[in-house]
Amino acid sequence: MSRTKGFVKLTIGAELRTQIVTSIKVRRGPANDHRDFPSVVRRAHSIRPIKIGIGDKGYDSEKNHELLRDELHARSIIPARHEDVPVWRTRGRYRKEMKRGYSKKTYHQRSKDETIFSVVKRTMGDEVRSIGVKAQNNEMRMKIISYNAARIASLTYSLLRGFLQSQYNKVFK
Repeated sequence: MSRTKGFVKLTIGAELRTQIVTSIKVRRGPANDHRDFPSVVRRAHSIRPIKIGIGDKGYDSEKNHELLRDELHARSIIPARHEDVPVWRTRGRYRKEMKRGYSKKTYHQRSKDETIFSVVKRTMGDEVRSIGVKAQNNEMRMKIISYNAARIASLTYSLLRGFLQSQYNKVFK
């Protein structure tokens, strides 16, 4: 039995208000991030329509902007990789738009993706124990399913607690 070379690379699509993972792509690393973007975005959009697609510089390509804007009719915020290249030398209408400026406040919602990764690593460990590729992929999927289940339980508890508190206040105050 030989060990798998490389490492497991996980790309997620998440609904940032609730921090629920809506789609994933598991692959071997090292690999370029932008090739996973279309499948993850389309899958996430089929679950819940995307209004604003946010990605880091690893997803910077005109095709990714076109997918979000032209095909899915969403706003896209994906900063250009090379900040030192002037706007006039940047290719692509949407990439030029990103060079001219975008909402930093909205873009920083992307940090919630990092929070999701952090929670998964903190609660379920940061290593993949499985040896085979298929088993590693399944292990990653199970971690995300477990994360989502815990997140949904937490959100439900918060809603229920708020509802019960308001009912208590109505009765006893």
